[in-house]
Amino acid sequence: MTKFSLLDYIVVATYLIGVVVLGLVFSKRQTSLKEYYHASSSLPWWAVGISMIATQLSPISYLAIPGWIFLKDSRTSFSYPLVGIALVPLTAAIWLPLWSRIRMMTIYEYLETRFHPLIRTLGALQFLLSTLCWVGTALVATSLGFQHVTGFDGRWCLTIITLLGTLYTMIGGMRAVIWTDVAQFLVLVVGYAATLLTLLYLFDWRPLDAYQIASSTISAETGYPHTKLISFEFDLKTEATIWVVLLVQLRVVLEFGASQYMVQRLHATRSRRDMLKSIYSSRLCEFGVALLSVPVAWGLVAFYARHPEMKAGLMHPDQVLPDFTMQYLPTVFRSLIMAGVLAALMSTLDSSLNSMSNVMINDLYRRYFFPKATEKHLVRAGKILTLLTGFFIFLFAVWQFDPQGDNALEKVAKLMNVFASPLICFFLLGIISTRTNTPGVLIGAVAGTTFSITFNGFPGLFEPILNWINWMWVAGLAIMVNLIVGYLASLPFSLGRQK
Repeated sequence: MTKFSLLDYIVVATYLIGVVVLGLVFSKRQTSLKEYYHASSSLPWWAVGISMIATQLSPISYLAIPGWIFLKDSRTSFSYPLVGIALVPLTAAIWLPLWSRIRMMTIYEYLETRFHPLIRTLGALQFLLSTLCWVGTALVATSLGFQHVTGFDGRWCLTIITLLGTLYTMIGGMRAVIWTDVAQFLVLVVGYAATLLTLLYLFDWRPLDAYQIASSTISAETGYPHTKLISFEFDLKTEATIWVVLLVQLRVVLEFGASQYMVQRLHATRSRRDMLKSIYSSRLCEFGVALLSVPVAWGLVAFYARHPEMKAGLMHPDQVLPDFTMQYLPTVFRSLIMAGVLAALMSTLDSSLNSMSNVMINDLYRRYFFPKATEKHLVRAGKILTLLTGFFIFLFAVWQFDPQGDNALEKVAKLMNVFASPLICFFLLGIISTRTNTPGVLIGAVAGTTFSITFNGFPGLFEPILNWINWMWVAGLAIMVNLIVGYLASLPFSLGRQK
């Protein structure tokens, strides 16, 4: 494979330095926690919406969207964002009444008010551990991919990205995070657009020719053409039917207001109306990415169908985009593709750092150690904790670097799945019923986690005890088990208090 040239490195380095400078330009003197973590609730809704989708589009997603379609088909590619747009009113109905009325520094403060300090602490610790695991793994995956296509040592990539992302997040706070996310999202979109134009050029500007080849190429994994957009069969072991899409998007709705990333961004807007606009803009941007990435994937399917000898050289489907980029895009554009990968990573990293620092300051540091600390002291401590968090993420990523395997990302997703439903249900049970109480939600959490472990397994320790359903179904069903058991378990305790 063609490796990066000196000019490629200059383009990527210029981009990275530009992101840091942009973050510093949009930052200002941080004098309060509200400014440092919520940008004083003064940011425009469209910037917040773009930041939401930039955070969700990790580098794994950036490479995996074309890779998924190249290996399988397109059944989740358009339906997923379209269902997401359709469910925005439901998201707003569930969560906006709570988070537009209560503007707390972290969402876990609500859990103490509604239940008990123990629930607040459990929620905060679960967030910190799962985020450390996710971001560290994303750093490793991106660094190894960058090493594969450029020849540049992945450890240096990991070091540079962590250092720069930590630097501008520490100095600029949420204001710098939001505006750099906007810039990084634009780089991501330009990268996809450059790839699409190159594919059109290779097919003599005849997109229908590429589509016909892709639609006549059958996936060995699914038995469908790669352009298949929807299927209605009901099979609990199939991961791409419309029913799975609905279930996953319903989980996204339920998870939205229990996500520190998302709510902290909502609180950076001025009003409830702006919160709603930011959610819609995020979903529309997600669909816009699909409008670019799906045709790119179809073009890649068609191109490699024409050149089977080149397809044989691909070691993994997620390599298809960087492999094509390095072979066929001009220097500046292929640099932009890899910059897009790094942009997706930095968007995930800066959001994680800012939110983790916020949680550590407000839910642990101030709550248990320095309840009477001044704002100036807490802002300074927040910056120090941002720096330390970046360092610990870096150490975790270095520890993961050598043993990282092909299935590590799926293992991490399953591991997070084991712990996700309790945190979501702490919030849902708190807002949907006044009868739910601390003992009940804890019993529900144990039930949901047990269900997940039974059907999901515990990555690294043992496989699922019962292998009846796909892990995506487990993610949604575990929430249902948690909610039902948590509510029912609360009733005896609430009746006892009434007597």
